[in-house]
Amino acid sequence: MPLSRAGQAAIFDLDGVLASTSALHLISWRQAANAFGIEPDEAALAATRSVGRALALQRLLHSAGVQLTEAHKQALMQLKNRRYLELIEALSPADALPGARAALERCRALGLRIGVASASLNAPLVLTRLQFSALIDWVVDPRTLQRPKPDAQAYLAACAALAIPPARAIGLEDSPEAAANLVRAGLYGIGVGAKSAQLAGAGCSECIDTLAHWCVDASVARLRAHALNPD
Repeated sequence: MPLSRAGQAAIFDLDGVLASTSALHLISWRQAANAFGIEPDEAALAATRSVGRALALQRLLHSAGVQLTEAHKQALMQLKNRRYLELIEALSPADALPGARAALERCRALGLRIGVASASLNAPLVLTRLQFSALIDWVVDPRTLQRPKPDAQAYLAACAALAIPPARAIGLEDSPEAAANLVRAGLYGIGVGAKSAQLAGAGCSECIDTLAHWCVDASVARLRAHALNPD
């Protein structure tokens, strides 16, 4: 689609914001770790959320006090990905989080460019399963990033691809760590999910439980003021 007249964008995280796939990542990490004799606890698994695959494994191994050879690390990550692909095979539009489709449709109706900045290499497949692909202009490929999430580079790459300055973009995140970084990068941050206190502490201008509670029009109005005075 052509560049929006509004010159604004909304850039979404995927897992925990648009889709209920976070649990599938945790299941696949646990099963892959178990195959290598590792029994990660809940804290170890939680540390794998909203970050790139290599960093997720690094955090899991550190939390479990385990060291692996590089070859075994690669094998574990490949096993995790295979198991995750099996799990998402059954995804359908019913697995979208509450309000996700309506939020995307409202963003398009308002003329915003729409991006997805996920740490997952499988984000395009998930979006296809949810039947969201036609509503999205750009999906960041994590393999092109020098600094994977929780770094803000994924959001900045989306801004660049959409030809929208960061100060004119909304970033929607459920990870406090990633949210803090995107806010520092100049985006208008909206925290999504149960960690509202942490997300507010990360600098998010708004916090909502789910996209079903998001008033897109009000945020777009605030974004205009943010763009004029981003600090």
